[in-house]
Amino acid sequence: MHLTGLTSALAQTLRPGMTVALGDGVGALRTLDDGSQVAAVISAASRESGRVRLVLGWLAAPPDGLEPDAFGDIVALMPGWGVRDVLRAPTARFLPTSVAAMPTLLSGPLRPDLLITRLAARDGALRFSTEVSWQRQLIDAGVPTLAIVDESAPAADAGKPLSDSDVRVVGRTSDRPLQLPAKPPEPIHEALADMVLKLVPDGARLQYGPGQLGTALLSRTTKPLHIDTGLLTDAVVDLDRRGLLVGTPSATYLLGSEALYRWADGRPILHGIDHTHDYSRLSRGEPFVAVNTAIEIDPYGQVNVEGIGDKVVGGIGGHPDYSRAARMSPRGLSIIAVPSKVGGRNVLVEQLTRPASTSAHDIDVIVTENGHVDLRCADWSQRQKLITEIFTN
Repeated sequence: MHLTGLTSALAQTLRPGMTVALGDGVGALRTLDDGSQVAAVISAASRESGRVRLVLGWLAAPPDGLEPDAFGDIVALMPGWGVRDVLRAPTARFLPTSVAAMPTLLSGPLRPDLLITRLAARDGALRFSTEVSWQRQLIDAGVPTLAIVDESAPAADAGKPLSDSDVRVVGRTSDRPLQLPAKPPEPIHEALADMVLKLVPDGARLQYGPGQLGTALLSRTTKPLHIDTGLLTDAVVDLDRRGLLVGTPSATYLLGSEALYRWADGRPILHGIDHTHDYSRLSRGEPFVAVNTAIEIDPYGQVNVEGIGDKVVGGIGGHPDYSRAARMSPRGLSIIAVPSKVGGRNVLVEQLTRPASTSAHDIDVIVTENGHVDLRCADWSQRQKLITEIFTN
């Protein structure tokens, strides 16, 4: 591997109007071994070259050193989390898109001219570390890639190794992926999980979210589960230790503590979004059960997962993708499990305060602490009655 510096590589590469994508997830680049901040280096290069467009995916933490005014345009594919502060800048915006649509965007109208990402070194080869997301598709499509190599990072990539012809190594880092241990579930999450698990058929593939409900689901199940999800968390480690993890899980991101990263290292877990969020794959085979939550639900079952009014908490994410796939799966279920109130605020609202993230007709079952309602055979008026009752009983 021929090693050059990131600063000189950007000086040679960047031109006015180019689009640059920064690898995302907990492995998003922060610092180089010389102590420089990667986002600061890219900002300076953009300012020098003539203001490029920057594309950001799902970030678990803010990109330290990023100077938004150095870019002509910053496009975030997921709001909230690590880009909340960035989006306050006049040059920044986020696109309302689901995860499944991101590869199409990035191969079409938002195709980058350059990808900058972290890779793990294993046995003389380079692999993705704690996320694959949309990045392998860009490399396979011939997008030039500058790689920062991390000798200590875990490698959970299920794909083929990358070679010098795929990427150009321009630096090294040893800062390791971010650690974000899960919050322990509260009694309400455990109660919801117990009700959901009664609905999960034997042999099912389970998709779960990264919050307290997802942790409760995996920690309280007594039946073996296949895990087919977007974000894989610490809870899977305990599931495996208890002998209840069936096969190798499938995900596109890792999100957790060092315990998860050590467990995942060397396992072929991570795939691109074109695999993990593919409706046709997810809806075939063993029953696929998607279990997600909501910020707001209206009386017909439309779901908002982005925020409340102008306050953005997160993005659309894979919520509509997994809900739709589960709805299409024979013996599968698209489940929303949520307390009737969160922080003293009613989850059931007469009208969503933001556009619907997931359509009502892609929701099969809603679970609250009051029980569950099956909406699959309900017309619109029946849905309204059932949903109102489950949130008010």
